[in-house]
Amino acid sequence: TLHYPIYVGFDDSLRVPGLEWDDGAEEYRVLEPPREDETVVLPTTERDGKTVEKRWEHGWERVSGRIDEYRAQRNGNASAGQPISIHFIQRMDESSAPKTWWGDAKYASSNHGAMVLKSLFVESPFDFPKSVALVEDCIRAAGGGESGARVVDFFAGSGTTGHAVVNLNRADGGRRRYVLVEMGHHFDTVILPRMKKVVHSPDWKDGKPLSRRGVSQLLRYIRLESYEDAMDSLDVAPPSAAQTELLSARPELAEDYRLRYALGAETSASACLLGRDFASPFAYTLSVVRDGARNDVPVDLPETFNYLIGLRVESRRRIDGLLTITGADAEGRRCLVLWRDLDAVNQAALDAWFDRHRGRFAGPLDRIYTNGDHTLNARRQAGDTWTAESIEPVFRTSMFETDGRASP
Repeated sequence: TLHYPIYVGFDDSLRVPGLEWDDGAEEYRVLEPPREDETVVLPTTERDGKTVEKRWEHGWERVSGRIDEYRAQRNGNASAGQPISIHFIQRMDESSAPKTWWGDAKYASSNHGAMVLKSLFVESPFDFPKSVALVEDCIRAAGGGESGARVVDFFAGSGTTGHAVVNLNRADGGRRRYVLVEMGHHFDTVILPRMKKVVHSPDWKDGKPLSRRGVSQLLRYIRLESYEDAMDSLDVAPPSAAQTELLSARPELAEDYRLRYALGAETSASACLLGRDFASPFAYTLSVVRDGARNDVPVDLPETFNYLIGLRVESRRRIDGLLTITGADAEGRRCLVLWRDLDAVNQAALDAWFDRHRGRFAGPLDRIYTNGDHTLNARRQAGDTWTAESIEPVFRTSMFETDGRASP
């Protein structure tokens, strides 16, 4: 009973004719002939030069009643059977629940995961990448079909989630955003170059773009300091001669010294513990070990501070040697953050700079932050309600304390 005709019009519209089952012949009698513009499509295939009857996935009553869930596809050649095939559309939207079993060929990782990476990189640089189509439908099923959705993948793998979001935005002009989190080194060799490539073009072969239909995109990536990085960056100062002499004379104090004092005091100047003033904030580094070699890795102090105070950045500009950042913090306070090289801009120079440029920052301010010592509070004028603070103590408190208590 799943073998019956479907009529396809010139415009690929579908229609199921009136049918009546014949028990004796065990087949349908067709009660309506096709119109002149319609082609009769049956579920058949060619095998060894013979036509083999097959069956549709759904019965004619369901297809007739929900005809908008099916589409016609005109095949390039008819040698394998019908010149037209009928496909059920797997609906993935807010109004219908997804199926439990997704058996469509487009969900296969081999063809639509590994082959996609191979087209981007010539050789697939990642084992078992997911199908892009699979992740697209997962996003739709989870509510990400909306144009302004936010999609987060905490185990980014090869970056398929980001690729899928770019595809969805490209298809409907949406403004979805994605956050990919990954700890593996393949972030630099797979995820980041993959995202740059799929933004540049949707079509690739042998590592080369086949079209230039790029989309506008801002890719922002952040590296977080790991526990191992913090430990590698500890700078241990040797005990003074007086301390060494005391420990030699009082060996019973040695263990208490090491546990209660040495680690905290002798490492307090370490960069990872923010033990130094930010005299050169644009050249701040951590000394970390990568692949057995120690290297100085640059740290973005301004960006880190933005995150620590929850700043929603509105502008970021360099003005006469200072980096100026404006926005609202997590408590809704209007903030101006001023970053300077202390050797180039001392307190007097900062005061002069502020008097010269304060008119650039329109609207009332609640907080002004700057690295190093300052006398900005003395520059307040009538009507000013802001307070100026040094960045370093706020930075340290936000990094190492929670609700006033030191973090473990």
